[in-house]
This record gives sequence, structure tokens and C-alpha cells, in this order.
Amino acid sequence: MNRIPVSPIIGKALEIAEKRLGVVELAKRLYTTVSLIQAWRMDHATMPEYKFLRLADLLNELEPDWTKDANP
Repeated sequence: MNRIPVSPIIGKALEIAEKRLGVVELAKRLYTTVSLIQAWRMDHATMPEYKFLRLADLLNELEPDWTKDANP
């Protein structure tokens, strides 16, 4: 299984999703537990690549035009 090293991107993505959904709903949508989300945030566990990709999909569902201000 591929794993993504802990990075500020993961932390920021989790922060945004938690603000919009709440940590309990985020855990449901990522098919995981609240404690594992907290472990990912605090660098106690490594987020699997497939969970990160699901998180990216969630962010796109929540804010589909988030890239409109991004520079190419």
C-alpha cells in the first residue's frame, strides 16, 4: 500500500474538511475513525494514499471551484 508522508498539505486539507463537515462527518466520509484522523494530523500515523485521494475528492465536492484563483 502506498503511503503519503505527512505534509502541510494533508494537515490543511483535513483542517478545511473538518471546518466544513465536522470531524465526525469527515470520519464517516473517509470511512475511518475520529482518532485516526487526529493521528494523521499529529503525525502519529501516516495517511494512506487512497485516503488522501478520497479527501481530495471530498474537498472538490465541498468547494468545486477552489482552483479558480490558482495560478497555472
